[in-house]
Amino acid sequence: MKESLLIDVFWHAGFFLALSALIIPLLRYLKIPTALGYLLAGIALGPHGLSSISDHLIIMDLIGLQDSKHVKILAELGIVLLLFVVGLEITPNRLWQMRSLVFGLGSAQVLVTGLVIGSIAYFWGNSAQVSLLLGLGLALSSTAIVVQWLHEKRLFVTHTGRTSFSILLFQDLAVIPILLLLTIMSADAGDSILQYTFISLSKMVLTAAVIFIVGRIILKPLFIFANRNGGPEVFMALSLLVIVASASVAALAGLSMALGAFIAGLLLADTEYRHEISFLVIPFKSMLLGIFFLSFGMGINLYFVAEKPFWLFSSVIGLVCIKAMVIFFLCKLWKQNTAVSIETAILLSHAGEFGLLVVGSALTAGLMEENVAQFMLLNVGLTMILAPILAPFARMVGSYVENKNMAEKLITNEPAENKEHHIVILGFGRIGQSIASTLCREGFEILGFDKNTQIVHEARKKMSPVFLGDVTKKSTLEAANLDQASCIIVTIDDANATQNVAKTIREVCKSTPIVVRARSHDDLQFFEGMEGIDALAEDAILSASLSDRVFKKVGVMSNKQDNINAPTTAEPVE
Repeated sequence: MKESLLIDVFWHAGFFLALSALIIPLLRYLKIPTALGYLLAGIALGPHGLSSISDHLIIMDLIGLQDSKHVKILAELGIVLLLFVVGLEITPNRLWQMRSLVFGLGSAQVLVTGLVIGSIAYFWGNSAQVSLLLGLGLALSSTAIVVQWLHEKRLFVTHTGRTSFSILLFQDLAVIPILLLLTIMSADAGDSILQYTFISLSKMVLTAAVIFIVGRIILKPLFIFANRNGGPEVFMALSLLVIVASASVAALAGLSMALGAFIAGLLLADTEYRHEISFLVIPFKSMLLGIFFLSFGMGINLYFVAEKPFWLFSSVIGLVCIKAMVIFFLCKLWKQNTAVSIETAILLSHAGEFGLLVVGSALTAGLMEENVAQFMLLNVGLTMILAPILAPFARMVGSYVENKNMAEKLITNEPAENKEHHIVILGFGRIGQSIASTLCREGFEILGFDKNTQIVHEARKKMSPVFLGDVTKKSTLEAANLDQASCIIVTIDDANATQNVAKTIREVCKSTPIVVRARSHDDLQFFEGMEGIDALAEDAILSASLSDRVFKKVGVMSNKQDNINAPTTAEPVE
């Protein structure tokens, strides 16, 4: 019996590994989001797919996906790791920098969209509970698809990237209370629903507090010890242990395992190990999240398409249009320009993976009827299939609207009259763009200047806040509102010009800190006597990074404390 179960588990694991190894390279070659590939594979391999066409397909018997028990377990692990990564991305600094867009625009988008969609669902005869869950679930977009698009097209640096990412960030945060609400609704509490709700909230707060306090006390010293005395395998084991332990504590308290993993991510988000842990966990998360999409694809019955094609496709178009209109008007209300509002609205108009999770969980809990759940699963799946088409369309429309006034905006005097706490990047070439992308992902608002018309034109086509101007001139620096900036970064590829710019900045602005790109150690000497300037030599940084890579290859732990210019662990440069 045990041997049969072991063989069964290994067979399924081997199949999923083979599927991942084959489908991911193919999808990336065809430029199709992997989430959609797994969803379509699930539809094809599930009980309503190829196996329903013929009972004599040997391959379907070998795969054995008719019993989705093992798939569901792996899918739950995918959601746990996804919520851990979400928590890992939500640093206090990032939330503070983007607080207006995240908690203002993001919360308004979820609540208003949920209210509109929920009202329509209630009008069509659904119960208040089902309507509320449908409204909140369908208000969420696909973080996996949109973030992949923003990363591939280098759009994090743009106003659209910043706005879209802020909304997605709040949507991810909203998943936890939505799952708690679903748990409360599915509980058989009878007349004591208020008491059950209070107990559930109390358990959640208490569990979160225990995980957080214990984690704050022991996690950092534990990671420091493991990093100094262990190897990569110890670091990986410890990272996975944190996830498993937090998820298990939450489960023992009767809460969602995803909540525990989310809190674990929050604990590690503000540590120096955040990027290294993310680098280790993301491959596991991506593969298991793919199995999550596979499992929901298996549950989709394509016969519903044949039975109700008109209502299904009308519902898909209606959902996309409703979400786009709500997001557009809310973006305008938050004083985003028309081009950014249009592009963000189209980009986030589809439903996402958490919509699948909410609908599937409601069906499992018996809150939603089978026909309603199947209809909505297909609805979500079809909007996700449309997402790769909507994203380039959004880019095209946004660029068209922005380019109408391009000539008027390429002037030095316009940019920063009302900007505060922004980061000014003087020189928006290869280095400047890479820095800007990293800063924007962390929630900072940037303002770039370059004298190369082509660079500025390409950046503004993507709606990046970049302007034409010679950074060696006072007029350009005065237009950047340096006194209100958080920091000034000089990245121009000219040692003499960099020195002149630094002196001119100090004439215009006395206090704002400056970070300077120096070509060599010799250039550093010029800046040593200047107050508030931090200069980094390219040759020192490059040699330290290359040496560290060599140490890792040969299995030697480098001592980064010996080199001031050695960079800490950071995200890969795009």
